[in-house]
Amino acid sequence: MIKILTGFTFLSLLLILFGMNRGFDFSDEGLYVLLADPNQQNLGGIFNYDFFFKLIHLATGLEFGIVGLRALRLLGYFLAAFGLVVFWKNIYPTQKLTIPVFILSLAGLFAGYGFLPPSLSYNSISVVAACLWLAIVSKKEIKSFDWVLLSLVFLSLFYSKITVCLTLGLLTFTYFFLKKSYTILKALLFISPFLIFEWLFYILFQENALTRMIGEYGFLQQREDYGLALLLKYTAVGGFWTLLAGILFFVAAKVKKLDYKFYSYVLILALISVILVFYFTFITSGWSHIVLLITFAGICWQLGQSNRKDFNTQELFFIAVLLLIPFLLHFGSNVYWMRLGIHYWVFWLLAFAMLIHKKPHLYQNSSYTFASFTSLVLVTFGIWITPYEGSYLWDATEKWEYKPGKFVYLSLPQNEFLSMLDSEIQKSNPSKIISVYRNPGLLYMLGDNPLYSPGYWKPSQAKMFLKTGSELDMILFNELEDFPFEPSDWAVQKQLIQPKGEKLLILWRK
Repeated sequence: MIKILTGFTFLSLLLILFGMNRGFDFSDEGLYVLLADPNQQNLGGIFNYDFFFKLIHLATGLEFGIVGLRALRLLGYFLAAFGLVVFWKNIYPTQKLTIPVFILSLAGLFAGYGFLPPSLSYNSISVVAACLWLAIVSKKEIKSFDWVLLSLVFLSLFYSKITVCLTLGLLTFTYFFLKKSYTILKALLFISPFLIFEWLFYILFQENALTRMIGEYGFLQQREDYGLALLLKYTAVGGFWTLLAGILFFVAAKVKKLDYKFYSYVLILALISVILVFYFTFITSGWSHIVLLITFAGICWQLGQSNRKDFNTQELFFIAVLLLIPFLLHFGSNVYWMRLGIHYWVFWLLAFAMLIHKKPHLYQNSSYTFASFTSLVLVTFGIWITPYEGSYLWDATEKWEYKPGKFVYLSLPQNEFLSMLDSEIQKSNPSKIISVYRNPGLLYMLGDNPLYSPGYWKPSQAKMFLKTGSELDMILFNELEDFPFEPSDWAVQKQLIQPKGEKLLILWRK
């Protein structure tokens, strides 16, 4: 069984590696790569981990491109899997064999490739950070060095996804407060990296995360869809549907345990509930949330079968934490929970593994193997068959050089579209250009950078940064939102059809 588990996970790894230099998403992945571009402005940044890429470039001259960022994400997942093994050993110190846990963790992490592009992003950073967080806080004794490591974990969250930094920080504070583990020295060790990096970034770049947040271009002013009430709603709705899919499995397990004759009817209702929840939440082409619903149903079933005495207090606490983490990590996202949730599947896999760790090895290994096979299916579809906003990855056979010495293979329609777009832009040779909406990758692939922000998702952003747009020469406009400036000031130079059929207007200032 271990060999099969390893085999499926290794196949997932091969699919990821073979797809590393193929395909590109002009929307979200365009944002990810621009955040790693040291020449890109990020005024009032919603995500501020670009500071670290600017620092690396300043110190070494190294600039990460598309393949480099995809490799960083993959390496981060290996680090995260190691962190989860440390977590497991902290919970079960007498268990010697942890290779299956490492492979299971990798499989769960690889499932994140089932949705969104494969480059390093704020979501993948937050997943890695949470895995390392578990490895640290699960220790029986937190030493001074551990507090520094914990601070670095929160530092990565502070710059990549501050909402998660706050939610996970609140949980951490409550946990250590109840354990009475705080001292002045530990507090100083914890805040020191924040102070050092904020000071360093301000000295080097005349801005830091704090100045971006409190400045006039702060992210709360940029995006109406990032309001607190809406963010709470996005996460709460996901929690509601997930609980609805699992609660009857808990009841069915309890009824079976009590040997009631109507157990089979409750189980049938539970199965119907999962199907109905999947049906009612299937509002996009994504189907990966069925994996989340089934996993949560399995967790509820195991909880219903278990007795309180089967687990010690530490196990129960961290099972609860593993169930909660996906919602903490999702908070701050305006993406539908049922689509983004697959990024966090690994935590529910670990919770399920903890619930069955006293079961026969055959049962455990069968569960692990099924999980790794499911991950392989998700990777296959997410990267090769239905990549995010892309076509079949085996069609990506045309070489495209987006920066000197940096290239990626694209499909023929993508390659031809970019060639036509580049030709039209070169005719006018604009000095200042932006691309709206949700398509920052267009400029990146042409070796250019948008003004002020790595991506414009809403008219409010364009109006905030560019006012009337008087300083612009050219705009790439896809009509997904209202045109942000006075239309009479602009003329259509060319209309192109993008690879997926959407129109793109090339507008030139009159």
